[in-house]
Amino acid sequence: MIVFTTERYKERPLVVRGPGAGAAVTAAGVFAEVVRIGSYLGN
Repeated sequence: MIVFTTERYKERPLVVRGPGAGAAVTAAGVFAEVVRIGSYLGN
């Protein structure tokens, strides 16, 4: 589960959850997606 607290979601944070393969594997997958989004935005 990942919780985003932003200006828009300050009162009620945005929660993203779903099945995972354990904390380390899920964190690595989320990190890879963040890096991919960052490289997409950087171009």
